[in-house]
Amino acid sequence: MHDERRHEMSIPTRRLDRDTADLLLDGDSNALNRAGRLAALLRALCGPARPHELAGEPAAVAAFLARLTRRRPP
Repeated sequence: MHDERRHEMSIPTRRLDRDTADLLLDGDSNALNRAGRLAALLRALCGPARPHELAGEPAAVAAFLARLTRRRPP
């Protein structure tokens, strides 16, 4: 019998404290060396954006600014 909850609960997890999270986001090599799979993800996210990833940026910024400048009804 396969119990999904039991499987999920058997996966070891570690919580990050605020200082460690800040070090990881700052790219601290010691913290990244201890972070395992999370470090690989953070390193991938730290790279420069590719052109296709920014294709909708002007429209998104314009929509954000238009909404930001709109007044809320009383």
